[in-house]
This record gives sequence, structure tokens and C-alpha cells, in this order.
Amino acid sequence: MVKFLRGQWKEFTSMVDPFSIMLMEGLLIVPVVMAALFYPVAVLVGLLVTLFVGVALFEAAVFLRHHPYHRHHHAKTGWRLPL
Repeated sequence: MVKFLRGQWKEFTSMVDPFSIMLMEGLLIVPVVMAALFYPVAVLVGLLVTLFVGVALFEAAVFLRHHPYHRHHHAKTGWRLPL
């Protein structure tokens, strides 16, 4: 039974390759391009808003992580998570 499950796991892990990642990205890109053919301004605004929100969340996470106010709450060893 263990050998069977290991074989199934090997087949599952081999499915995650660059080609499958490219196909998953295509599931997002193709509908956006098709919508852009009919609603170019709305799609452009939506993409800009999505990009702005993503960058704002990233910058907020970086700021909150490295802000001096939050450093005194950590242990005195100076060790932090790698991200």
C-alpha cells in the first residue's frame, strides 16, 4: 500500500512543471485579453487597480515588517524570519 501511495505521489509531483504553470497563467490571461477586445478601458482600469492594490499590500507588508516600532516586540537575539 505504501509503495502504491508513493507512486501516486511521484506522479502528482511530476505534474507541477513549468508547462502546467504556464497553462494556469493562461487561465487568467486569456479571459482578460478577450474582455479587452470589447471593453479596453474597463480592462485597463481593472488591471491598474489590481496592480496598485498588489503593490500597496506588498509595500505595507514590507513597511510593517521593518518598521522600528515593531522591532522591540521581537526577541533580543535579532533573529527574524527570512522573508
